[in-house]
Amino acid sequence: MQDIATTLKTSVLTVRAIPLWVPFLITLVTSPLFILLGPTTGLLDDPESKRKIHQNQKPLGGTAILIGFLPVYIYYGPTNLSLIAALLLVFLAGIVDDFRGLNPRIKLLFQVIAAIVLVTQVRLPGSSFGFAELHAFTLSGVSNRALIAFWLVGGTNAFNLIDGLDGLAAGLGLISLVPVIILTAGNPVYISIAALAGAIAGFLVYNSHPAKLFLGDGGSYFIGFLLSYLLIQGLAATDPATGDSTWPLAVGLLLILLPVLDTGLAIKRRIRSGEGVMEPDRNHIHHRLYRRYGQKRAVLIMYGLQVIPATIGTLLVL
Repeated sequence: MQDIATTLKTSVLTVRAIPLWVPFLITLVTSPLFILLGPTTGLLDDPESKRKIHQNQKPLGGTAILIGFLPVYIYYGPTNLSLIAALLLVFLAGIVDDFRGLNPRIKLLFQVIAAIVLVTQVRLPGSSFGFAELHAFTLSGVSNRALIAFWLVGGTNAFNLIDGLDGLAAGLGLISLVPVIILTAGNPVYISIAALAGAIAGFLVYNSHPAKLFLGDGGSYFIGFLLSYLLIQGLAATDPATGDSTWPLAVGLLLILLPVLDTGLAIKRRIRSGEGVMEPDRNHIHHRLYRRYGQKRAVLIMYGLQVIPATIGTLLVL
């Protein structure tokens, strides 16, 4: 435990944490601009959607996270142009949807194309089905790239679907990243992970209840896609036995268990009800907690529920 505390301190409170704090400050400063410009630009959240619970329009500022992340990522390098292209593709689909609405199938198509761009142009670790020395088997080659593409698209939509309460999606994303920040301290991949965590933390200042700014589809897609990719690279870097050649899929699932579980339940629920899988509703886990406990307590409960599997996942790879 002392080693974890020391590593956390080094990762957050020393000069090595510059990649964390610079995106935090950039996002902290730029987010208010989207609050001011929302009514002028029309970049506002529509409360008429079936899964929305707020009554008034809110400005959308997920772009501030991208603005906070990219400069640090590009400055420290090495910059992966395929990753940037894929991120901009999913972000663009989300932003267009935020502005004027976009057919869900078109959005999914953009996500699939982005995932294909990434998995065909980037060196990827094999996907291990097991823990530590208990590697049941490892996928590689085309089957591994297909699995990772599915993981990226699934993670993108999971964070979009769970973005239903103030600070929920961003907060869960931050909780998922903290263990990987600890585990990758001193590794080059730490920079990208810390940069995303810092940008999310800066945004949460305005996104926490009562929220002054929402992620929008652009922001939730950006977080979901990038976080899903960074978990792969971060977890691959934590296994001393294999270098960065494999990543433990089960640990990745534990780190984002709540968004994945909520998405799975939503798909099952909609199939059983006869509604379209892409049709929104207000029966997600967070909606049910909201009806019983109110927004602030519901979000805190969700945070607490995600901390448990995230902690277990961290301990499994220490």
